Amino acid sequence: MEDKILMVKNLSVSFSDDNGKIIAVDDVSFTLEKGKILGIIGESGCGKSTLALSIMQLLPGKISKIEQGAILFNKNDLVKFKEAELENLRGNDVAMIFQEPMTSLNPLFKIGRQVEEPLKIHKHLRGKQLKDKAIELLKIVRITNPEKVYELYPHNLSGGMRQRVNIAMALSCEPEILIADEPTTALDVTIQAQILFLLKNLNKEVKTSIIFITHDLSVVAEVCDEVMVMYGGKIVEQSDIFELFDNPKHPYTRGLMDSQPSKGECGKPLSSIKGMVPSFSNMPSGCSFSTRCSEKFCERCSNEKPQLFNIGGNHKVACWLYEKEEVNIE
Repeated sequence: MEDKILMVKNLSVSFSDDNGKIIAVDDVSFTLEKGKILGIIGESGCGKSTLALSIMQLLPGKISKIEQGAILFNKNDLVKFKEAELENLRGNDVAMIFQEPMTSLNPLFKIGRQVEEPLKIHKHLRGKQLKDKAIELLKIVRITNPEKVYELYPHNLSGGMRQRVNIAMALSCEPEILIADEPTTALDVTIQAQILFLLKNLNKEVKTSIIFITHDLSVVAEVCDEVMVMYGGKIVEQSDIFELFDNPKHPYTRGLMDSQPSKGECGKPLSSIKGMVPSFSNMPSGCSFSTRCSEKFCERCSNEKPQLFNIGGNHKVACWLYEKEEVNIE
């Protein structure tokens, strides 16, 4: 328990509207170890961002609800925190880089003021000390001429520069956990490489634990220590990064990997997973991937949800193909 900074246990999250209730995160459990980078992958609509917002307790209260489960940060259950406690936690102990750099900054305030805000709230800095710290953070994220950028508005910056500002804000209070929700989406490959390099260095130098959400397997392979694959709001495969890429087990994971371009295959058509991710309101009653799976082999696939079977080490797979391979870890 001592090396586990975050433990999510049997978490289920629902959304409700006039048409009823849907489950967007379905009985998810995982741990994040101190100083490690955990990757969460899957197509859009699989529940990755909802899971991240659940950890931050940022889901809209009127339409969402945590149906069950616990989110233990340093042994404290965030689900039971009051709003004042959460406000002290967010941006201080747990911070988040949001998905869209073009809209996540306030267009009405200068960059300096926005970087300074968490420092004023959580570290109680003021005056010259506050400004110097904000400029130092802009330097840390490799922004050239940070004194000038400090005085600019978000519309004066490119997408890559804005994302660096977002990272500076997230790191301002030296959080123990950083949640990066597709931080390189819509950025060109050069800027993407620079941001990944920055995050890896921060993880190495400051020992910040990171949850890295993406749909890009090449990014996961480059930065993560462990990975879990989500589909239909559930975890369908968990493993360390080497085991997953060397020995992917779930048909969905293999489908994702087969759809990635490979060196030396120029001109060869890419493979694809047939069909679309089902909506949460129309999820299959059995395995959530059963309507798209080319390896479906029995009625249980369509009618019964598989549990996560431990098939050795820390490799777990939610697929009936591996029921007989489960290892007794007791």
